Amino acid sequence: MKRIACFFLILVVGFPVHAQEFNAGFVHGLWYSQEVVFAENPVRIYVAIRNNTGSDMTGTVEFFDNDNRIERVNVSALDGRIIETWADWTPTYGSHAISATLSRTELHHVGSSTKTIGVTASLAEDLLFVDYDTDRDGVGNKDDIDDDGDGISDTAEEKNGTNPLEYDEPAPDPEVSTEEPQVNSSAGSNQASSSNSQGLEQYLTPSRADTMLSGVTQFVHDSKEKLDAYRTKRGVQNGTIEPIVEEIEVNEDGFGEITRTQESPEAEKVAKNIEKPEGFFGDILSFFGAIFGGIYTSALAVVSFYLGHPIFVQLSLLILILLALYKIAQKLGSRPQ
Repeated sequence: MKRIACFFLILVVGFPVHAQEFNAGFVHGLWYSQEVVFAENPVRIYVAIRNNTGSDMTGTVEFFDNDNRIERVNVSALDGRIIETWADWTPTYGSHAISATLSRTELHHVGSSTKTIGVTASLAEDLLFVDYDTDRDGVGNKDDIDDDGDGISDTAEEKNGTNPLEYDEPAPDPEVSTEEPQVNSSAGSNQASSSNSQGLEQYLTPSRADTMLSGVTQFVHDSKEKLDAYRTKRGVQNGTIEPIVEEIEVNEDGFGEITRTQESPEAEKVAKNIEKPEGFFGDILSFFGAIFGGIYTSALAVVSFYLGHPIFVQLSLLILILLALYKIAQKLGSRPQ
């Protein structure tokens, strides 16, 4: 009776200890970072490991694809915990036997040496077929009726002799006219020309361009008048020209009549000399003025031809030239006589 009692005591007390020591291993097999795995698309393989041994545990997890090792990872799990680990894998087309093994498991008791143990779940396996997804629509070519996603079924492409894995451009619809409607109105032609223009003119409507041209023309005219008035004023101050004086003559009726005195030949000569500097310098200035005028006209023609009538560019050049001439006139007028 004592032996029987000892035997039952060992079963009741010893069996739970034995089960607790080896209660460790994989949980729920393998899973992947993508719901469906396709060829040539990287994927991550996950496993979870539980540790209910009563001590901290370490081990090594190895991932295999058809007996070819993908990766080896060292793991450690505290008592009563579940940990996860993973391996990155780029699958190829075909059938694959994916597995993960847990080996070299050791328990680490507090205050004592390590102990090598075996675990209850040391292997996780999965069989899967990896297909191509040519059009990347989430459906493998095996189940996809249109592998290349061009709108033509694989069956129709096989009958037509085309490749069901190569995208075919759709044929143009003959009922749809590709000709653009013609616009006969002048407004339509102006809009078309403005839309096809290049440079800064593409941002201008014809009405705005006309308004700007009118404003610049008026500015140029006012600048010319101011320049002529300045040159005349400088000539009078320097004594090179006499101011025009109006004289009043009396008719036979006794009424006064305002007449302008005729300028003397000397005054006309002085006025001409104001418009054109005397001597060799005046000839040089006239010569370079003529050359500059030709270069300016040619440059505007070239710019207009290549840039499509760039109004802003032409007007900017004209204004800069006028300002330069105004500064030159100021310097010439301020020279000592």
